[in-house]
Amino acid sequence: MGCSQKFAGRMVVLIFLVVLACQGDYLGGGGGGGRVRPERMGPDECSEEDVVVYQSSANPLPSGIPAYTVHIINVCGGCRVSDVHVSCGDFASTELVDPAKFQRVGFNDCVVKGGAAMEPTEAVSFQYSNSFAYPLTVASVACD
Repeated sequence: MGCSQKFAGRMVVLIFLVVLACQGDYLGGGGGGGRVRPERMGPDECSEEDVVVYQSSANPLPSGIPAYTVHIINVCGGCRVSDVHVSCGDFASTELVDPAKFQRVGFNDCVVKGGAAMEPTEAVSFQYSNSFAYPLTVASVACD
């Protein structure tokens, strides 16, 4: 990925986080629409809704294979989540995806950051390439 693509991806995440901070709510990544989240009383009050997945088309590879950019974001402003698993079908990419960011561990089971914690508002971003986009939705998270 070139410098301009990395910069553009970071700008998208930054703008998204600024909008979240200004609005105090978010649009969920799997349907559910926007809603305001109340203040949390403890770490056991997080859920899959606190992590969203955004996916968009990227420039195709020189070979013509479509590419996609994915942002997985912990939208909870005050909670850490870990062991984030994403339903990902038979996810595969013609270009290597850094397994420290996103890795398929089984059919319809991909793990984010190897299960390590995602800090409040942290985003994990990567690109993959395949002839079609995989539907990616958060399956489970653990509250830290």
